Amino acid sequence: MNFVYFTVDNLPHEKNSPVNFSLKNVELLRDGDVIASLGDIKITSLPFFYFCPVPTGFRKIEFRMKNSPPARIVCSTGYLKSGEYLVNTPDGEKALSFNALNGHWTLDKASRAVIDHRHFVERGFTLVRPVKTSSRNASMN
Repeated sequence: MNFVYFTVDNLPHEKNSPVNFSLKNVELLRDGDVIASLGDIKITSLPFFYFCPVPTGFRKIEFRMKNSPPARIVCSTGYLKSGEYLVNTPDGEKALSFNALNGHWTLDKASRAVIDHRHFVERGFTLVRPVKTSSRNASMN
């Protein structure tokens, strides 16, 4: 299993401004096959993040939708990258590290306890967003 993302954001170096638009019938594809159907998405704030588990694969992830986003808004998709992510857990939100090379989540830096994607899902964890975004290079607290 892999995690993939779909993001919607302003162009780099653009000011954040209020948004309110919808993307229709968004689908994630690998080799032309639909691997996730997000449906209609209403965007009310940027950046917007959507994460989902998909069967293991290594080909490029692409997206398609019925309409286009407004000017100066960009969409991107791909496999989850290494980094710190805010995660909903049964005990509340926590920041967990993800290593894309081995697919492991670090639960506790001190003990170096790790889990894989399957255990991540089994524990009822869900991804919220990256702790930092690459386009803004700033903390999202």
